[in-house]
Amino acid sequence: MANYCHLSYEDRKNIEDGLNDNKSINQIAKEITRCHSTILREIDRNKTFSKPTNWNYGNIYENPNYNPHCPKLEKTPYVCNGCKSRSGCRKERYTYYARKADDTYKEVKSQARRGINLTPEEVYKINITLTPLIKKGQTINHLYINHPDILDFSKPSFYNYVNNGVFDFKPIDFPRIIKYKKRNNSNNRRSRKEREILIGRKYTDFTEFTSNNPDLNIIEMDTVCGLQDESDCFLTLLWRKSKFMLIFKLKNQTTDEVSRIFKIFQNLIPLDVYKNLFSIILTNNGHEFFDVNSIECIQDTGEYVTHLFFCDPHMSCQKGMIEKNHEFIRYILPKDSSFKNITQEDCNLLVNNINSLCRDSLNGKSPYEAMLFLCDESILKLLNCHYIKPDEVVLNDSLLKQ
Repeated sequence: MANYCHLSYEDRKNIEDGLNDNKSINQIAKEITRCHSTILREIDRNKTFSKPTNWNYGNIYENPNYNPHCPKLEKTPYVCNGCKSRSGCRKERYTYYARKADDTYKEVKSQARRGINLTPEEVYKINITLTPLIKKGQTINHLYINHPDILDFSKPSFYNYVNNGVFDFKPIDFPRIIKYKKRNNSNNRRSRKEREILIGRKYTDFTEFTSNNPDLNIIEMDTVCGLQDESDCFLTLLWRKSKFMLIFKLKNQTTDEVSRIFKIFQNLIPLDVYKNLFSIILTNNGHEFFDVNSIECIQDTGEYVTHLFFCDPHMSCQKGMIEKNHEFIRYILPKDSSFKNITQEDCNLLVNNINSLCRDSLNGKSPYEAMLFLCDESILKLLNCHYIKPDEVVLNDSLLKQ
């Protein structure tokens, strides 16, 4: 049986055809795989009443011997669809029409979904609870995960209520949608040395290697730039399994600065843990990542521990997870913001709020909590990472002004 499903027009048409063919309710129910009581309720709810016409008979209701009630309607199926005397019958009739029944159903469903299905008390509670959190820049998913007691309706309904002005907060109060400029095509050819670096490290090599080693941790790596005339930028790393991200301030977008960050990792993290966490790195074709030895090897010993791969040119979608995560940075530091006065402490504060944001894709957990399945909390503390309580997460430009 198809339990708890609405009847379709095809179901109603089959009911009408079954009634016209004098099939029993049980026969109809079996044919459309519905419950016997469902068919009876559908017929009783949507049967159409019609009086007999007075043509050539005068007012038949004035005849004292006239009985308008048909005894056949007192027995199942309680409608006249299969009656042979239906065309010339002078009794009151009930008839089931699939088209009318379906139109009535659609109108009832439409009416039920209009308006606001919230009491004034519920609207007030949502306002006082969520308004300060939304002003911190928290996302809809984060709010739904941490406040299911008051957000017990669907997200589309929430969006409709916000757009219709039900709450004190407006659509403009939510994190803005990032719009990226169209990428300029570049005809600059790579040098011979750069082309040699890509041998064995292309995206096709990455997909082959990861398919043969599915249990290894994959990191997506990228840089985020501020103003065009400034050299300051961020180095970002994101673990795919946990969506946990790290952000490091670079003085300039060079191989030396990237090598410096990996030197810090290798000095802070025990070697066995480092090998596990930094198994595979996928990055773009930026020149700052072309000192492959400083990334793939332990810089003090030269031991090869990390497999480095590069995306295809102009294919940032191949590392789409970190590209999507960069949107959270832009909530706090919009496009064309200056990174010159941003310190590493600011980067730590920024990334700790991002890593504490609950995600639907992590079953309601935050990246910080998910990362604890990959390493011990003491390792995260070495990297100045800590957990922020859900209602204290801030994801707008007020974060770095506090």
